[in-house]
Formats: sequence, structure tokens, C-alpha cells
Amino acid sequence: MTIGAGGRASAIPLFAQRYQLQCSACHSVLPELNAFGNAFRAHGYRLPLPKHGTTGVAMRYQMEWEKDPASGSPRFTPGAVLLSNADIGAVSAFVHYNLGAQGGPAGLFLGYLATYNAHTQSLYRLGLFELPLAQSPGQRLDDLAPYGYYGAHVGLNDLSLSSPRWGAQAERTIGSAVADVTVDFGEFKGAAYGGKPVPTGETTGANSPEIGMFLRAPLTSGLQVGGDFITGSRRIVPAGRNTFTDAYQREGVFAKFTERNVDLQAEQWWGNDQNSDGFGAQTGSTGGYVRLKYYVTPHAYVGVRYDAQAVPFITRDMVYYAAFHVTPHARLLVQELAPVGQPAHLGAALTVGFPWPPHL
Repeated sequence: MTIGAGGRASAIPLFAQRYQLQCSACHSVLPELNAFGNAFRAHGYRLPLPKHGTTGVAMRYQMEWEKDPASGSPRFTPGAVLLSNADIGAVSAFVHYNLGAQGGPAGLFLGYLATYNAHTQSLYRLGLFELPLAQSPGQRLDDLAPYGYYGAHVGLNDLSLSSPRWGAQAERTIGSAVADVTVDFGEFKGAAYGGKPVPTGETTGANSPEIGMFLRAPLTSGLQVGGDFITGSRRIVPAGRNTFTDAYQREGVFAKFTERNVDLQAEQWWGNDQNSDGFGAQTGSTGGYVRLKYYVTPHAYVGVRYDAQAVPFITRDMVYYAAFHVTPHARLLVQELAPVGQPAHLGAALTVGFPWPPHL
């Protein structure tokens, strides 16, 4: 894909002011990225265009609403993150810092250095980054419900696919395929917008570096497929018990079909833990989703998703949602989460980017 665009800035100004872009150049429905936005990110947030002065730090604020909150939980939940980016020679520094929510502490959610080699079409990241999954688990969410197996814990192994990793990532474009390799030795425990820590009764960490391999390749102009493989070992210290290790693997397959305004995406994961409870129990796990989205306009969509997982207990969810731009910097999302066999939950969220350019 050729990286290049123009127009007056009208988005969160970290990149819009720097390259004089419109928000629609990179975003379909804020904060979701379109094809150009994903390519821009994959090139280390750099374009072959003149740079201009830019706001150094931006904020993304989100107010969530729940029609029937759980007992003791608020109906409205605010959350916010600070986003920052700076170029230092050939290296780009990116920071996503959550400001806490629901009484939780603020903290660094993502923070890495990145550089792109145009000759080899390779991107390198070092620091705290998201795994290159088919759907961004924490930054560019298209609804409010976590993607099933992405957040799954298997036994006492609390390392989920959605947790940002501390380590290194190398991504290379080979023809029309994209391959990633990750090596990491730690993770962030928390959510993108912050939140109260959930006590688990154990202390966990990497016993050996985790290795991940990810591949995405087009089969036709509208069909993309992929496969993922992750392996590692966890050190787990349960309360009042001896330390043990759990060697684990995760394998996934992915397919995405796009045709005009239709986006159909599916993903399936399988996992195996050699010692998930400290007593030698081998535990298999599985989960995935099928998602259908229809873009009413380039900046409004309706969607439905079926999620299912067994880790080892089976849960199934239906998620119905719609989102649209209220302004070029604000998204309104309405969602109904309907766990199979349980009452449905209606919620909504307003996500806004600040500061707005002064001419709007």
C-alpha cells in the first residue's frame, strides 16, 4: 500500500497536525482504524510528507453507561487515556497511559520504541506492546465487550492474549503477506482505561520468554486468512502453596472477508496448559468468535458478534451494537450484551478525542 494523503487537519492532532491530515484518512469510526490507518501504524507512524508542529499529548476520554449496573457499581463510568508520540531520528516513541477508572490506579498501558526499514519492509518494536492479533484487544475496540478468548485465564495461568507484553516485536511484509515474531518476558495486568485490580490469590510471571508467531495473507482481493502460534512457560505462586510452572501453547486461525460495506471476520483459538493448577492437570481450552459488521456510511456501522469459549467451562455471548461519529472527534456506541441463557445488558459509551483543532 502506498502511504500518502493530504487535507486539513481535523482529528486528534498528534498525527493530523504533523502531516496535515483529516481524521477520515486513518479512522473509520474513532478509534477504529481503516486500511490506511493500519498501514500508517505498520510503518512506524511515519509518512513521506513534510512534518509540521504538533500537539505533544492528546487525550481520549470515554464515558460508559450501563442500564442495569451490578449491585454497588455505578451507572456511569468515566475513563481516559493520554496518548503521545515523538520522533527521535529514525525511531518513533509511542505512549498510551491510562488515567485510571472505578478507583483503579493510573499506569502505563503501552509504551514502546518503533522503527521502520523501508528497504526490507520491516517494522521493529521494543517495549510494552499489544500482540498483533486479528482484533486490537485494548486500543481500537469496535464495541464494549471483550473478545471472548482474548481475555481467558486457564486455571491459575492468568496470562491472557489481551495483556500487553514487555519485549520485542519484528514485523515484515513479504509480498502481500505480513509476518510477525514476538519475544516477551512480562506483561501488563490491567485494562486500557484502568480499573480496580482484581485479586487472584496468586503471584504470576514469566518462567521463560514467550515466543509468538503471526501470519496474515490475502487469498483473493476480499479474503484474508491467517494463523497464530504462541508458546511459553509461567511461574505461579498460589497463596499458601509451593511455586509451580505451567508450560502452555496457544494456536489460532483467522479469516476475514470484506465486500463493499460488509465486513465478516472469524477467529478460533485452541490452548493447552501442561500444569494449570499446580497438581499436574493438563487443561485444554478453546474459544473464538464470528463477527458481522455493516458500514451504513464510512463512519457508522451496525454489528453482531457471537462469542464462545470453553476454559474449561463453556460460555456463549451474543453482542449487538451500533456506532457512529457524532463529530469527527466523537463516537457514540450503543450495545446489548446477551449471554446465552442469561439476562441481556444494555450499555453505551461516548468516546471523545481532545484537544480539537481550533478551527472547529
